[in-house]
Amino acid sequence: MALQDPDDLKTQAEFDRHMMAARVYRNRGDYAKAGEEIQQALRLRPADLDAREFAADIIFAHGDIKKAAEHYKSILEADPSRGSAEEKYAKAILQIAEAERQKKLLREMIEQPEKTKTQPRSAVLAALVSIAPGFGQIYCAQYVKGMITFAAWSLSWLLCLAFIGPPDQRLSVPTLFFGCLATSIHLYALVDAVSQAERTRSSNRNLTEP
Repeated sequence: MALQDPDDLKTQAEFDRHMMAARVYRNRGDYAKAGEEIQQALRLRPADLDAREFAADIIFAHGDIKKAAEHYKSILEADPSRGSAEEKYAKAILQIAEAERQKKLLREMIEQPEKTKTQPRSAVLAALVSIAPGFGQIYCAQYVKGMITFAAWSLSWLLCLAFIGPPDQRLSVPTLFFGCLATSIHLYALVDAVSQAERTRSSNRNLTEP
């Protein structure tokens, strides 16, 4: 049996070390450090599909869904049988399509406010778009209110995450406060959007009744 090149053994050991560190950092929620480690691993073995998929996961976690989808697609082209990459690629494509749909809806609301104000709103759709707090208000033509709600919700979560300590420590008071605040804003946005949609339907019925 041929002996393995010592340089290859050293490279593999270094690669494994970076991969392990990347997983540890990701489990801790430190995606910046995880990204640095996975890039080091890719410099050693740029064709390794596990490392490439991990890197795509980090990109996805940072919110660059289109770029992550491109990486998942290239991984599938290299190995069409890789089920994990196929599932993540499909998820990314669905999210991209939904984002484009919401952008189109928002653009139509802004460009044709007179049309959106006279049409009754669906309470179900208002609740669905309120997955992103504030979008339900925008759907109901309350643009300023919707944007303020979304900004307040986003800021609350950012502050909540900023105060999170190491995994072995209890949640701090600021973390709990801003987490509860973000949840409250989300619930308010959902209930308010549904209520506003119902009001538009009631108003429309009153206008059409003789």
